Amino acid sequence: MPTTTLLTGASALIDATIVSDRMIMVQQDRITAVGTADDPMINNALTTGSADIIDLGGALVSPGLVDLHVHGAAGAAFEKADTAGVALAHLASCGVTSVMASLASAPMESMLNTSTALDARTKGDAEARLIGVHLEGPFIAVDQCGAHDPQFLISPTADDVARIADLAEVVRQITIAPELIGAVEATRRWSEADILVAAGHSSATAEHLHPCIDAGLRHATHLWSGMGTFFRRGPYRVPGLVEECLASDVLTAEVIADGRHLPPALLEIARRAVGERLIMVSDGTIGTGLPEGTRYQLSTVEAVVDDGVGKIVGQDAFAGSTTDLAQMVRHLHQNVGWPLAEVLDMATRRPADIVGRDDLGRLSPGALADLIILDAQQQVTGTMINGQWIGPAPTAVPTTTGENS
Repeated sequence: MPTTTLLTGASALIDATIVSDRMIMVQQDRITAVGTADDPMINNALTTGSADIIDLGGALVSPGLVDLHVHGAAGAAFEKADTAGVALAHLASCGVTSVMASLASAPMESMLNTSTALDARTKGDAEARLIGVHLEGPFIAVDQCGAHDPQFLISPTADDVARIADLAEVVRQITIAPELIGAVEATRRWSEADILVAAGHSSATAEHLHPCIDAGLRHATHLWSGMGTFFRRGPYRVPGLVEECLASDVLTAEVIADGRHLPPALLEIARRAVGERLIMVSDGTIGTGLPEGTRYQLSTVEAVVDDGVGKIVGQDAFAGSTTDLAQMVRHLHQNVGWPLAEVLDMATRRPADIVGRDDLGRLSPGALADLIILDAQQQVTGTMINGQWIGPAPTAVPTTTGENS
C-alpha cells in the first residue's frame, strides 16, 4: 500500500503567492516536495504508483491556519486542561492546525498550574496542535482590562518573573502593560528566555513602551482592543499605545478580523502601517461555534454570544470573539477586499515566524504536513495535520505503474 500522498491539480500558497498547477508530496508527517511533474521525487511517485494521488481539480491548498491568540471554542476553555481537546478538535475542523492557548487573567498559581497541565495532556485524535501557552494577564492595566477580572491584575514580582521564565518551554507568549512597575525587568528576563513579550491591555505611552522594546518586547496584542489612544497634555498631543505600535518599525502586531471588533478603516490603517508584520488572530472564546444567545464564562466574567461576537453580560463591551480564523480569512478577502494570498499569509507563515516556527505555516519541503484545502468561496473542505486527514479525506485517484490515471 502507498505510504505517500501526492496532491495534484492544485493551486498553492507558496511564499505569500498563489501559484497554479502545483503538486504537493507528503510522507509521514512532513512535506517532502512541492513542484511539478518535472521534480524527480514527484515524477517517481507519478510513474511508479507509490503514492495515493489526489486530484484536487484546481482547488487551493494553503498551509494550515496558525492562531496565536485563542481562548477556546465549542463550549470548552483552555483554563480547563481536561476539556481542552474539545476546543482543539473544533478548531481543527475549521482549518486551524496550530494554536497558542490563551489564558485570561486569574491567580498566578492557577495560571501556571493550567499551563503545566495543558503541556502535559495527551494529544487526542483530530486535534489542532498546541504550540504553547499565552498568558494574557495578569500583568495588565486595570483601566484597559476589557473582559479580564480586575481583582486578579497585578504587577510582576521577581518571583513571578522567575517562575514564568522557568516554564519558557510551555509559556511561549506573555501580554504585559508596559506602564506597570517592573515591566522592563520582566520583559528583559522573559525575552532572554525566548518568550514572546507583547504590549497590550495598556495605556502606555512612549516613555513606558520604548524601554520595554529595548528590553526585548516585540509584539502588540490586538490593536485598538484594550489599548490607550492619543490624548492631550496641555496643548500637546501625546501618542497612545495604539499610535506608538503603528509607528514602530520593530513590533509585529495582531488584529481581530471578525467584522465586529474593528471596522474596515481601522483594519486598513493597520495594514498600511504595519505591513508584513501584521497578523490576524481570532481571540476566540468558548462561544466560538455556539449559537446566538449562548452564555459562557471568560474566567470569572459572564459573557454571551450576541450579534456574532462575545459581549459581557450587562455591559456595552466585547468579551472576545466567537469567530474562527477561517471565517476571518473570508471576511478580510470577501468583505474588506484584501488579496487572498496576503490574507492567508497573515494566518499562516507570518504568525509561525513570529513564534520562531519555520516548520509551520508554509508549503515547503521539510515543513510539517499541516495543510488545508479551500474551495472557490474559501470554505475549508479538507484539513491535514501531521500528514493525517482530519475528517473525511479527499478521494484518491487510482494509479497503475507507468501512468497517472
